[in-house]
Amino acid sequence: MAVRAARRGPRPKHVPQRTCIGCRTTSAKREFVRIVRTPDGRVEVDPTGKKPGRGAYLCRQRSCWEVALKRDLVSRALKVSLQPADREALAMFGAALPETAPEPRTGTP
Repeated sequence: MAVRAARRGPRPKHVPQRTCIGCRTTSAKREFVRIVRTPDGRVEVDPTGKKPGRGAYLCRQRSCWEVALKRDLVSRALKVSLQPADREALAMFGAALPETAPEPRTGTP
């Protein structure tokens, strides 16, 4: 039998990782904005990340949102045909974001 090594210190906390559908960057889930396909087929921004439905993630920078809408990556990721009203709402949300992403948050103040 193999002897398991004794663990030293507390176990590191699991941080969920997600990938941006626009730039394919992988980072912590909290660094992204979630877009969700609701049960009634609409597509909307999910600021809490808790709405039911199929989700996709985008960076908090305008360029990722523009690429995702231009290349129809949102429709592909959510497996839904994007309605013009939903596309406009996503474009307006993306236009309000900064051109470059803010610095990632760290655990220290």
